[in-house]
Amino acid sequence: MTITDCASCADERAAGAAFCEACGNKLGEIEAQPADPDPAGTDPAGPDQKRAACPHCGTAGSVGADGYCENCGLLAARPRDHIEIDLGVAAAVTDRGQRHHRNEDAMWLAGRPGHIDAVVSDGVSSSFDPDVASQTAADAAGSSLAGEPGAEGDQLADAIRTAGVAVAGLAADGDPRRAVSNPACTVVAATVRDQLVDVGWVGDSRAYWLPAEGPAEQLTEDDSWATHAIALGADPQMALRDPKAHAITAWLGADAGPVRPRTAGFTVTAPGHLVLCSDGLWNYLPDPARFADTVRDALGGKSLLDAARQLATFANAAGGADNITVVLIPVAPTEYKE
Repeated sequence: MTITDCASCADERAAGAAFCEACGNKLGEIEAQPADPDPAGTDPAGPDQKRAACPHCGTAGSVGADGYCENCGLLAARPRDHIEIDLGVAAAVTDRGQRHHRNEDAMWLAGRPGHIDAVVSDGVSSSFDPDVASQTAADAAGSSLAGEPGAEGDQLADAIRTAGVAVAGLAADGDPRRAVSNPACTVVAATVRDQLVDVGWVGDSRAYWLPAEGPAEQLTEDDSWATHAIALGADPQMALRDPKAHAITAWLGADAGPVRPRTAGFTVTAPGHLVLCSDGLWNYLPDPARFADTVRDALGGKSLLDAARQLATFANAAGGADNITVVLIPVAPTEYKE
């Protein structure tokens, strides 16, 4: 029998694995071809990072950069459990959270002052290899944004469609179980060109505009059951309390049908911050005013990276029920820049 999760510790299994990476127990007969669970080759912790103690055998300083204990050989932490990007002019953090055994979020952040590209992707946990889907989407969309732009206004949509093709292709590649429950994910992407901000999305990962004062403005509209029910006239509070409220109605994957990204853009007239995040953060901050207060508190007097870290810590302290990803990008019109 082929099993997906470890019967001993319930850890999610990497595609094609014969033994559980977390507890070392045999998983059962494997009918699948081995597949790389991290095709992007995510760079693990750098050589200067302090080594952690192994949670399995307790040996201090035994966890290597690949996340495995050099004493007992078990997986102590996956390289994607916590990743940080600091560009100085923008910063991002993704974190596994408290409840999931692996991080199924992924992100892309690149650029220079006045020219930033950002992507956040959230794997659909009910699909097979959602962590592969999200990393594939983030890398494909990010690489597309970094290339030559197409027609004006099409760059984000083209990048998301490129990501959709890449994610859909996973169903026919590697582990054959992907064809049964194909890898799937959501995506939100943004470009900042001086004071011009554009966002594009499929699913329920979000983008917000955070002004200097007042509530945050949600720039995206969730592709979710609740959003569609409310648009059709359902009572908002009842729709949001429905068990189907957060079920997504659009995603990237082989079973998603044609990818139809939605886009929005505006010109910044006063300094503020563009915030991209997965639902691992915004689920704890559904009120726009509280979202704004929490992000401003994190930003107060801190570096962008420290602020992103604080928001991940906030979500973990609130329960960490999902993976957490947040990107912070300050944007100001030319007349406000030094």
